[in-house]
Amino acid sequence: MQILSLGVADDPVFVYERLKRQITSNEIIKGLSIEPSQCGSVTFYGIFLSDDEIKKNFDLNAYDRVKYFVADAIANVIIEYTKEKFLFKLIKEEYYFLDEIETKKIFQESQKRLNELTSAQSFSKVKFEIIKKVLDFLDSNFEFNFEGFLTFRLKDYIKTIQDIVEDVTNKYLLEREYFQFINLLRYFTDIQESKIEHVDVIPTAKMYLLLDREGNEIKDEFYELISKNFKLNLSKEDILLSRLISLSPQDIVFHKHQCTTVPEDILEILSLVFDKKIKFCTSCNIKYAESFSSKSEE
Repeated sequence: MQILSLGVADDPVFVYERLKRQITSNEIIKGLSIEPSQCGSVTFYGIFLSDDEIKKNFDLNAYDRVKYFVADAIANVIIEYTKEKFLFKLIKEEYYFLDEIETKKIFQESQKRLNELTSAQSFSKVKFEIIKKVLDFLDSNFEFNFEGFLTFRLKDYIKTIQDIVEDVTNKYLLEREYFQFINLLRYFTDIQESKIEHVDVIPTAKMYLLLDREGNEIKDEFYELISKNFKLNLSKEDILLSRLISLSPQDIVFHKHQCTTVPEDILEILSLVFDKKIKFCTSCNIKYAESFSSKSEE
């Protein structure tokens, strides 16, 4: 007796191999088999239950168990297909501007997220919903179109996958932009001629003081602008970066132990841009006097 006819257009071999593996390895439902046939560009896989099994007290409950097994098997194939084939195809089509390495990174991270969502360690809600939809379909249909079912019956699941890929890609692009920014700053520091040997950076409420080795405030072009109360449309962190890149000191000591709280992101950027040239001091007795530039209004 034929239970179902499953039609697959895009990746028939992938679907067949995984469906056959589940049918042949199961020890619960005996007498199931799968037979392929071709109709144009679509490959159909008939799932059959042997006559011998039907003769063995086969009642309505037994038939329901067969349907449950088939629905579970199809749900597993759908999950495997979306994690391996559909996911990669989606990334290639939607984010075609990424190179091969970037595509692979996003695919692996998206696949990891999807694995967590459909984890076999617990009976995931996602898999349960897919099984329910397959069972609902089988109650009134004999022919099962694999791609059509994904497109029209599993819209929420597909939307979840699309959201995962979008989130992973956006985070990757932000990270890529960040490191491009860092590399550009490093390039400027590499080509910039060093104007001073040593700089101490002192965070204050209004700005970052830059001192030379003798403890004198460094009077560069930014110092002159600030001292004249010139309004710069820049944060004090942006000004600090610009000043340090312009000065290109051979040695920088950033004094973290001062009372003013320093954002972690600027500490990270300084560390990445200046690398071995910068050290972060957590305790010392550095002496300095706040000049009028640090007391001026922003």
